[in-house]
Parts: sequence; structure tokens; C-alpha cells
Amino acid sequence: MTPRALRVAFLTSARAWRGSGVSLAKLAAGLAARGHRPHVLAGSAVVRDAFGERGITASLIPAGRTGLREAWGLRRRLRALEAEIVVADKARDLRLAVLATLGADTHILYRYNHNPLELRFGLRTRLLFRRASGCIYQSERVRQEAVGRTPWLGRARSWVIPNGYDTSVFRPAPGAGREFRLRHTLAENAALILTVGALERDKGQEVAIAALSQMGPGRRSIYLLCGAGEGESRLRDLGERSRVTTLFLGYLQADTLVGAFNAADLVLHPSLEDIFPNAVGEAMACGRPVVATDVGGVGELVGRDGSAGSLVPPRDPAAMAKAIGELLADPRRRGAMGEAARRRVAAQFPLTIMVDRYEAVLHAIVAG
Repeated sequence: MTPRALRVAFLTSARAWRGSGVSLAKLAAGLAARGHRPHVLAGSAVVRDAFGERGITASLIPAGRTGLREAWGLRRRLRALEAEIVVADKARDLRLAVLATLGADTHILYRYNHNPLELRFGLRTRLLFRRASGCIYQSERVRQEAVGRTPWLGRARSWVIPNGYDTSVFRPAPGAGREFRLRHTLAENAALILTVGALERDKGQEVAIAALSQMGPGRRSIYLLCGAGEGESRLRDLGERSRVTTLFLGYLQADTLVGAFNAADLVLHPSLEDIFPNAVGEAMACGRPVVATDVGGVGELVGRDGSAGSLVPPRDPAAMAKAIGELLADPRRRGAMGEAARRRVAAQFPLTIMVDRYEAVLHAIVAG
């Protein structure tokens, strides 16, 4: 028997378009393609519009706070949608969803996200979390770290569902890479090192610039930064002071991002903390060699044998510089690593498996 269509609301108070939005968009699109009725409730017009540009039905709600006014507004919206389940993106979204559904039959699923205020609001969140039907983590290491910091999370029903990647969109495309270099007047013999992520301190671009400043003589290298954020001026100044050639690309749509990945000699992911980064999986799907910090679920994504990616400790520019230098000096290894990376993503982290697993969890929760 074909499972019935579900009415699912995704709640996110994110102020800017980041990795969590990308993941929710992939999930919502996948569920809609299977006949379900997803709807995103966004606390920011920027985020709402970004979902809309991707064909995802989304609307704006007041979510600046988690007070009674915001909860009542959300409650009315959920009633209008006849939502059976709310997927909450952050701890504050969980609190708002719980308040909005008190006394209602609507289920709540918490999709665990990093939350620096967890300890500060631990008691309140703990009490409200009892209303949730369970929690999804994107990696086993993230689950263990979360439960270690917040032991009461371990008593909740939970599932581990990694991010999935569309290998038909993110794919090796040498022509797109050459076109990207030409468009940005990047010399064919220049070594391009690409980082994709918000320009914020927790993404580690300062460490990356420190690492690149330690590189010895060799091919001329250019550090490409794809993303937006409050740290752009700071990073520009740091690049100039460190004598690292940088190019700030801003936020790129998927088709242009595929060109950037394919133009890069390697992709560098220097995050200080992370969960299961889209940028790394997309780079691997494009067949690019990756140097990434061993944080969150990154090790589960790239593997630990070094064949599909090189892991380095966070906040360690010397180790990062060494890994980058070794790869730039060995084109055959870069090629083999990129091929292994794409095989790994295609076999273990396809988007279809991610949607399959979420769909099964949502059905199980609604069925009770």
C-alpha cells in the first residue's frame, strides 16, 4: 500500500541563507516530489525568498522571539496548513513549536542544529523538549557530542540521517570549470583553492588564510571565498596583510557553484565546528579533492583513510598548510582523491536515501 501524503511544516528562524536552509530545501523538494505537502515557515524574508526561488512553498512568520505573540501566530498558521508535524530547525524553533502546539495533535520533530545557547536555556528547553516526538542528528559523532553536552537529549527517541547530495547536479564538469576561470580572468596555471561557506568566524577562513600564508614557493595560488557574511571586510584586510591573494565571489547559485568547484584545484573546508556540511559533499560529488577540518560529521562524510579527502585538526594552520601543499604538489593524487570522493558520495550519501529515511521517520511519528 502506498503511504499517504503527509502535511509537513518546516520551521526555521535563520536570518540568512546557510547550510541548514539548503538541506531543508532538498528535503522539502524531495518530499513534494513524492506527493507530500511540505511548507516552510521562515522567520526571515531573505530565507523565505530563497526557498521560493527553489520552488519550495514558503511563508513569513514572526519568529524574532519565542513569546506568546509569536507562538499564537505560529499556531494559527499551522492550523491553516492543517500541519500534522513540525520539523524544527534550531533549539529556539523547537521552543516556539512546542508553545504553538500545546494541547494540539501536531507532532514535533527536532532536527538537531548547533546551538551555543543550549546550556544557558537548558532547563527551559529540557522541559519543552518532552513535547517533541524525537530528534534527528546528521551524524553519529554529532549525536554523541550533543548527548555528551546535554545528557537529557539521550533519553529522547532519535535517528541519525546524514545529508544527501544530488550527483546529477553536482558532477564533474571540466568545461564549466574552464568557463569559470575565463569569466573571472583566472590564469590556467594558477592554483585555485576554494572555500564555500558563510563569511563568519565559526567557518574558519581566518585559519585558512593563516595556512595559505605559510605556503612555500610553488605555483601561484589564489584563495576563492564563496559566501556572504559580516566577516568579509575583516577577511579582505587579513588577506592583504598576510599577502594571500583572495577573490570574494559572494553567494553563488548551484549552476555557477558547479563551475567554481570544477575550476578549483582543491576545496578547503576550514570550519571550527560543523555538522554535515553541504559544501564538502557537493565538492566531493563534483570529483574535487578536499582538505577539511575534522569537526562534527566531516570525518564520516569524507572517511578516515585519506582516499576520498584529507582531514586536519581545526585551528591548526600548520597542519592545513602541509595538507594543501602535498596535494598541490601531486596532481595524480588529487585526481585519484576526487574520483574516490565522487564514488563515496554516490554510494553512501545520495539524496534519495536522505529523503527515504526522513519520509520513513515522519510516517512513523505521525502513525504513533
